[in-house]
Amino acid sequence: MAFFTAASKADFQHQLQAALAQHISEQALPQVALFAEQFFGIISLDELTQRRMSDLAGCTLSAWRLLERFDPAQPQVRVFNPDYERHGWQSTHTAVEVLHHDLPFLVDSVRTELNRRGYSIHTLQTTVLSVRRGGKGELLEILPKGTTGEGVSQESLMYLEIDRCAHAAELNVLSKELEQVLGEVRVAVADFEPMKAKVQELLASVDNCQYAVDADEKAEVKSFLEWLVGNHFTFLGYEEFVVRDDADGGHIEYDPDSFLGLTKLLRAGLTAEDLRIEDYAVSYLREPTLLSFAKAAHPSRVHRPAYPDYVSIRQIDASGKVIKECRFMGLYTSSVYGESVRVIPYIRRKVAEIERRSGFQAKAHLGKELAQVVEVLPRDDLFQTPVDELFNTVMSIVQIQERNKIRVFLRKDPYGRFCYCLAYVPRDIYSTEVRQKIQQVLMERLQASDCEFWTFFSESVLARVQLILRVDPKNRIDIDPLLLEKEVVQACRSWQDDYASLVVESFGEANGTKVLADFPKGFPAGYRERFAAHSAVVDMQHLMNLSEKNPLVMSFYQPLGQSAGQELHCKLYHADTPLALSDVLPILENLGLRVLGEFPYRLRHANGREFWIHDFAFTAGEGLNLDIQQLNDTLQDAFVHIVRGDAENDAFNRLVLTAGLPWRDVALLRAYARYLKQIRLGFDLGYIASTLNNHTDIARELTRLFKTRFYLARKLTAEDLEDKQLRLEQAILTALDDVQVLNEDRILRRYLDLIKATLRTNFYQPDGNGHNRSYFSFKFNPHLIPELPRPVPKFEIFVYSPRVEGVHLRFGNVARGGLRWSDREEDFRTEVLGLVKAQQVKNSVIVPVGAKGGFVPRRLPLGGGRDEIQAEAIACYRIFISGLLDITDNLKDGALVPPLNVVRHDDDDPYLVVAADKGTATFSDIANGIAIDYGFWLGDAFASGGSAGYDHKKMGITAKGAWVGVQRHFKERGINVQKDSISVVGIGDMAGDVFGNGLLMSDQLQLVAAFNHLHIFIDPNPEPASSFAERQRLFDLPRSAWSDYDTGIMSAGGGIFSRSAKSIAISAQMKERFAITADRLTPTELLNALLKAPVDLLWNGGIGTYVKASSESHADVGDKANDALRVNGNELRCKVVGEGGNLGMTQLGRVEFNLNGGGSNTDFIDNAGGVDCSDHEVNIKILLNEVVQAGDMTEKQRNQLLGSMTDEVGGLVLGNNYKQTQAISLAARKAYERIAEYKRLMNDLEARGKLDRAIEFLPSEEQLNERVAAGHGLTRAELSVLISYSKIDLKEALLNSRVPDDDYLTRDMETAFPPMLVSKFAEAMRRHRLKREIVSTQIANDLVNHMGITFVERLKESTGMSAANVAGAYVIVRDIFHLPHWFRQIEALDYQVPAEIQLALMDELMRLGRRATRWFLRSRRNELDAARDVAHFGPHLAALGLKLDELLEGPTREGWQTRYQAYVEAGVPELLARMVAGTTHLYTLLPIIEASDVTGQNAADVAKTYFAVGSALDLTWYLQQISNLPVENNWQALAREAFRDDIDWQQRAITISVLQMTEAGESIEARLALWLEQNHSMVERWRSMLVDLRAATGSDYAMYAVANRELLDLALSGQSGL
Repeated sequence: MAFFTAASKADFQHQLQAALAQHISEQALPQVALFAEQFFGIISLDELTQRRMSDLAGCTLSAWRLLERFDPAQPQVRVFNPDYERHGWQSTHTAVEVLHHDLPFLVDSVRTELNRRGYSIHTLQTTVLSVRRGGKGELLEILPKGTTGEGVSQESLMYLEIDRCAHAAELNVLSKELEQVLGEVRVAVADFEPMKAKVQELLASVDNCQYAVDADEKAEVKSFLEWLVGNHFTFLGYEEFVVRDDADGGHIEYDPDSFLGLTKLLRAGLTAEDLRIEDYAVSYLREPTLLSFAKAAHPSRVHRPAYPDYVSIRQIDASGKVIKECRFMGLYTSSVYGESVRVIPYIRRKVAEIERRSGFQAKAHLGKELAQVVEVLPRDDLFQTPVDELFNTVMSIVQIQERNKIRVFLRKDPYGRFCYCLAYVPRDIYSTEVRQKIQQVLMERLQASDCEFWTFFSESVLARVQLILRVDPKNRIDIDPLLLEKEVVQACRSWQDDYASLVVESFGEANGTKVLADFPKGFPAGYRERFAAHSAVVDMQHLMNLSEKNPLVMSFYQPLGQSAGQELHCKLYHADTPLALSDVLPILENLGLRVLGEFPYRLRHANGREFWIHDFAFTAGEGLNLDIQQLNDTLQDAFVHIVRGDAENDAFNRLVLTAGLPWRDVALLRAYARYLKQIRLGFDLGYIASTLNNHTDIARELTRLFKTRFYLARKLTAEDLEDKQLRLEQAILTALDDVQVLNEDRILRRYLDLIKATLRTNFYQPDGNGHNRSYFSFKFNPHLIPELPRPVPKFEIFVYSPRVEGVHLRFGNVARGGLRWSDREEDFRTEVLGLVKAQQVKNSVIVPVGAKGGFVPRRLPLGGGRDEIQAEAIACYRIFISGLLDITDNLKDGALVPPLNVVRHDDDDPYLVVAADKGTATFSDIANGIAIDYGFWLGDAFASGGSAGYDHKKMGITAKGAWVGVQRHFKERGINVQKDSISVVGIGDMAGDVFGNGLLMSDQLQLVAAFNHLHIFIDPNPEPASSFAERQRLFDLPRSAWSDYDTGIMSAGGGIFSRSAKSIAISAQMKERFAITADRLTPTELLNALLKAPVDLLWNGGIGTYVKASSESHADVGDKANDALRVNGNELRCKVVGEGGNLGMTQLGRVEFNLNGGGSNTDFIDNAGGVDCSDHEVNIKILLNEVVQAGDMTEKQRNQLLGSMTDEVGGLVLGNNYKQTQAISLAARKAYERIAEYKRLMNDLEARGKLDRAIEFLPSEEQLNERVAAGHGLTRAELSVLISYSKIDLKEALLNSRVPDDDYLTRDMETAFPPMLVSKFAEAMRRHRLKREIVSTQIANDLVNHMGITFVERLKESTGMSAANVAGAYVIVRDIFHLPHWFRQIEALDYQVPAEIQLALMDELMRLGRRATRWFLRSRRNELDAARDVAHFGPHLAALGLKLDELLEGPTREGWQTRYQAYVEAGVPELLARMVAGTTHLYTLLPIIEASDVTGQNAADVAKTYFAVGSALDLTWYLQQISNLPVENNWQALAREAFRDDIDWQQRAITISVLQMTEAGESIEARLALWLEQNHSMVERWRSMLVDLRAATGSDYAMYAVANRELLDLALSGQSGL
């Protein structure tokens, strides 16, 4: 990065001067400026701007200080680390400043020394300054560059920045060394001329040589020396020496006087060892050769860092003995290396000789080839090699030219200190790596200590490397050149060569060549260093196996030379992206492997695609002794599936190694563990995993038991299977005895329980492609699982996969309920269990019992958008649905078809339906699509509410159903919500189904406040009509929020507030409307106040629990989000709560609200419309799908028909809501008086295990006694629970009886279908798959809705008959008295007469039904036949019922008339009033008709007689007295019923007796008179008894027991008198 900017060097200088001006005087500035210009002379602007201006000024001043005083005799070297404190400037590097009088080689030598010591040079500024100095060396002036003249000296200034030296010692050493180098430069330069003069001397001595040397040679030597002086040699030193013999060689003796240049420094202080030479060197030095060449033993520190060359002239006497050697040391100048060998003296003779010997024609190809070889041969070789050796080498080189092979030529230096090597290598394989390999072989073989190399490239196909190896003269190594060459060739045979040949060998030539072409760059260097070529071939095969389906391959290996159990390795192969280490490490560690290291390698395909190989080294975890070969496949398989995400990455995976289990078996154990977590076993998954790892034998046995139950079972007979299972179970139990830790024992036993409780699984069921499924589903019998949280369902399916988990709980074979997208991964089963409990009571109105499902997507995209999250949830939903259907029976052509490859340990179970719930509102079509793919018999009846189903929101069915409840509460308070304006506080928003539809149920509503999770809507005094229209507008928008509401139409003091606001100002209107006193409230405080507002209706259409009981804590509620705003039931000031949404209040909260006079039912009563509608849809679809399959209707026609019946279905559903809330009102009316009946009902249900009071929050006996003492009975909320339980119990009883098979009773199923279907498809309806269930449901609902919650219980107790008998008798009574007709008449009086009167009228009808049913049960015990009895009694009753006027007489008639007149005055139609007022007498018609049957008399006469007997004997009054008896306990109730039954029987008996008095004539009166006369004494006795009874003050059961006895005597005497 640049620290400043400058337009040009001049601009820079200008800025620098400005910076310098702050530090120096004005007078000095021009000089410093001139200096600075020269100092930064050749440095580029770019480089300068990379440094701070202050630092540039600092280094300029620092150099200037050095210049200010200087003695040329004492060169200056400063090495320091500039810092602000000491120097006023800084640099990240170490600064080196050198000032020296100008000499050649200074800069080269300093740079060489720094490089040699390993310092990088970051900045180098060098300049030669022309200066004038004073006598003491002080600087007088700096002159322009290049100025010469008297008194002007040239001084070289160097400034360098090098790698920072941290220690002071290092700085000192460096400055000393640099001073030394400068000293060497000075010495060499000083003696340069003397050395040249020495050459001249020696030229003369050549001529004077006494030894007989050829004149030509002498001339050539002289030419050479002259050539040398002619600027071809940089002289560094000169010496003369003689050789002395020693025992094992010799030593050199220098003449110190001869030293010139560097030899003065280098030869000082040599030891005897330094001077010693080997015998072969002695021989060489004794050879009478005039001119010889060699290399110096140490690199030069002056000029260039090369080994200097020696040029020697030997003084030889006449006998050929060497007298002394005169030796120059120096470096050939660069021109030598460029000159042709033909012009260099001495060498040119060798070249001519070689050409002569070769015999090649100069112009011919080989001649040219030879000339070229010689020309480029290293000069060292030409100088030093004897001609014979040189000839052989040159000829060999000529022969290998243009042949792609490696050749090596070796030559040893005569002193034995160097080996010279020429290596020829084909250019295409030459690389630094190859050169290093050659170097390595040579250095090893020659035991060299140092090596220098030069590489030469030409047009030739061969590259040449010249290597000079420094060897120890003492090591006499005998080298076989051929062997050495072979070794070099082998070393240069690249890994790539081996790999290429192996690939072709393994893959075959065609494929092999393709593979090599596909990966042109092959394997990376790091890989080649670690692995042999044959490993690469194996790895390439693995890479070739990668595919879409197989994106990851793994292989284990043990590196050679390692003993087993030490270190293991595995390679992972993967395409496109590298595997993140953070993903892979935890997987390997969870598999029980400790990772020691990882090495990734990338290969690139010719098409640009990348492939990755990851090499992992690891050891097995503590205490694991593994046979990797044996576990290789299992481990690989496990790893690959974990990486893919098919299996989870956790501690269970250790079982792959510890227990040797395949990954799916581990996943099975994990699935069970995750289920254990859901059923609250109380141990976390880590502990369960470690338990299994601690007891791998048991873990293995458990998987074996599972396999036996669900896989081997297919091939075994039932006995064999039983036997095998028992043996395995026994083995597990025996092993469990050795488990010391109690918790571990508990976990393992629970595993055993779960496997035994598993009824079905898809674990061994392949998918459509024959592969294992990616998810598991298990069907449990929950009653076999100990300590399961209650309530315990009948069946449960648990679906598990790493992506999703879910449960489906069913409380019976035919059960329904929605599937929820839950976000409670930790305890979604607990959530579903709570919901299914509510579903169970809600479903009392429909055919199926309760069911509920929930699934949790476990891998929702982090930070994903709404669509991505939705897509993943749908994928999870699909898995969940598939998991359910995989193990569910199917029906085909009426026959049951079990699921394929599923062992069933339970009975046939084909009924499975689902529905939408929170989060899955739009998923029904998806579920139906899956069901249709599976060929499931229900087809699109599987999930209700799909595109060919009833859209609940469009129908508004749930809200309408809840509104029915609201209407009733207000009707009973004298308000018609459709006409009268009521104030409402709502929870939810207009986009919601229940809230939106609910607040459009009446255009008279005043919605004064509402809130959802975002906004608070407040409109204190709304105008009903305009606000209704605005709500409608919002509802019709595709998505809306309260913020879309038109605030322009809102009343004063209102507004829409954000729930995230800090506080909200409370207007005067708000204060008045909501009874708030504060001026400001936080949103939460305001919501709390709104919930307590004194309004008419609180309508809940939202999610959350807002009301609890004061006895409950917020934690008990389990809805943390609303803790701050939740209120208690006794704080609610609204009159009515409408529960459209689920769980808006806790059950105890409702009870508290009811006890404080509030009107509410429960959520499952209010919002049962939805589930009821869905059930109608499913039952209609099952009916019509049969018709479609039979070919009598097309799918399109079916869908049209379904659509056309929307309103009828809605009508049926709302009818159920109406009847059920009416039944609750009827029950609530008498809840206090009838408390004992409810006690007995609850006790009976509890005793039979059908009810758990605590779970349903029903009061205990003690609490009930307190209730009664306070004057309260059960509340509507509690009666809501009991009405549901009573229906559920009755449904079950009927289903298990013959009632649904009775042709007459079966007609009740028609009430479950729209009338248009009944008329069209009556035949198909009788064949409906759920006929029995529908019949049972309809009768149970009809009976409980009309006769009350405790009806069946009372009659069971008083008659000892079964619930089914009671229901059968009820249907007869219902139909003969036409009770539904009369009920409808009363219901039609809504808002015409007070609700209390309607309820009173219905109460009369209920009493009639109750008594008549008991009469049938008692008088027709075990011989009821609905069709026969209805046909017989119906017409008689119809006829007699209209004649009450004629039949009744005396006070009885008067009483009847008074009652019916009162009804008529209250607004009841006359016919209805007469009927209801006469229910007691209508009941009496039953024994009358029976008497008519016995006597054969006309029924009307019998009736007349009957009533006449009643009047004559005052039986009507007597019966009234008995009915008025107070009941304090069950015995008294039973006694009272017995008394009434006795009177009925006796009055009938007397009537028959009277009718048989034929002698008295036809007149009834005459017959009666005769009978009274004949039994005069007994009649009188009876009448006196009545006088006593009238006179008695108290009412005592004993009195009536005696009286009844008297009446019996009278009846019997009457008979005996016949």
